[in-house]
Amino acid sequence: MIQSQFVKDILDLLFDGDEFGLSTRKQMDFLTESKYDYTGIGVFIHFIHTEGINQYRLNEDDVILGVKVKDDKNSIDGYAQVFTKNGIVDYLEIVNDIGDYPKKELDNYILIQEWKGAPGRTIVRNKG
Repeated sequence: MIQSQFVKDILDLLFDGDEFGLSTRKQMDFLTESKYDYTGIGVFIHFIHTEGINQYRLNEDDVILGVKVKDDKNSIDGYAQVFTKNGIVDYLEIVNDIGDYPKKELDNYILIQEWKGAPGRTIVRNKG
């Protein structure tokens, strides 16, 4: 099970709005963060999978784009995208377009669906 509220919120917005996203959403209950690789300007969050995820395997690999990530406290203005491998969610990439990405969990952020045809949902978290 995914522990990070930040990661849950990103995946919630990514897996929304189109057939690919909605079918990928079914994999969320079988994902757990396994490793965070910080790159300086971003982070790769790798997942392990629990038994049962294969019943929700997709027929194709794809990249889902479009979630804007903002955090004024940490000078973040970037995006998040998720990658699949063999039809299963493999990792999440978060990139900061304006500088370094902090080596910590974000707790103050705004996430915005921005792809063409997106439902336009936004999630705002502010823990002070």
